[in-house]
Amino acid sequence: MPVAAPDAPTVEPLVGTYALDPTQVTVGNNKGPGLYLAAAGTAGPADTIVAWPAGWNILGYASDDGATLGSSTDTNEIVPWQSIVPLLTVVTKRLVTMKFVLWQINELTMALYFDADVPTATAGAFSLDVRSDKPQHLYAVGIDVADINHCLRVVFPRANLTDAGDMQIKRGEAVPMEVTLTALDTAGSLAKVLYGPPA
Repeated sequence: MPVAAPDAPTVEPLVGTYALDPTQVTVGNNKGPGLYLAAAGTAGPADTIVAWPAGWNILGYASDDGATLGSSTDTNEIVPWQSIVPLLTVVTKRLVTMKFVLWQINELTMALYFDADVPTATAGAFSLDVRSDKPQHLYAVGIDVADINHCLRVVFPRANLTDAGDMQIKRGEAVPMEVTLTALDTAGSLAKVLYGPPA
């Protein structure tokens, strides 16, 4: 009986002509509000031109560091008995993250920072209950970037809060709320990246 061959790495052919092109350098300016949050599974925009659909909330002002997209992997090297060189490096885990520092304090941003239920605000005042007996909250999160040539939009359809930085309350400076959201698997999809004209 023939033995099935192991899965081979996917090799994608390069299509098209690539050259030095300054119009493909994108400056990381916010497009409009720039940062959005919604309930997990909320559909994002279909392209780089249309407005964000209903259900997406603006997260407000963020620090001038902007947003950081991260990607990390854990790997396992397949090294044969007959060699000291791997035959294959297998990715065993992959994390895709989005990190930013929020400056606007309201019921939505504070609930995100503490991974709590969003309270009801009355005339700008609210009371937030940070609990230890609740499951983690799930979100959809998006970033919107544009310069004169292109727009870049990245949407995590399903994510949760995996880290929150120190809230350093310092005289003369904005109170920061640093959050990191990690994309979760949704039927094989982690994120949707849209790149195209800004308007």
